[in-house]
Amino acid sequence: MTERLRVILGVHDSLSGLRALRRAVGEARIRAAELHAVRAWMPTAGGYYAPTVRIWESELDAAAKAEIRHAFDTAMGGLPRDVDLRLVTVQALPGPALVEYAYRDDDLLVVGVGRPGRLARLAGRGGTSKYCLNRALCPVLMVPPDRFATECTRVTATDLTRSLQA
Repeated sequence: MTERLRVILGVHDSLSGLRALRRAVGEARIRAAELHAVRAWMPTAGGYYAPTVRIWESELDAAAKAEIRHAFDTAMGGLPRDVDLRLVTVQALPGPALVEYAYRDDDLLVVGVGRPGRLARLAGRGGTSKYCLNRALCPVLMVPPDRFATECTRVTATDLTRSLQA
């Protein structure tokens, strides 16, 4: 018995991340594959890893799942009903989490290409998409931002939603 093909999506609420989400759903439909929407998260306090946050692990995990649902709501109006969808949260940095999760040769890893964070740029590193492209064992589909996203600076879907509600 062969395992079903998988499309692995790194979920992020940036404009390029939402575009990648729509593309991943399309790829899952074309390939008749399972779509695994993965949101990696790290408990932080003041920007540093906080091991004392274990008390709130289940709440943080639930919040990460809510972020996945919010991304689908924003990008597509809800979870697609015609795709076998799995919502996955991983307590790890996004790049390593996605590369480890997409371990099969026939997986397709879909990530949005955005600007790396300030610290990553200062350290001379790329962002999550570059990490995945350099280390993944499976094909990686890097979805570039559209023209609107490239003209905006660090706008997330949450920021847009807040501005529209005001």
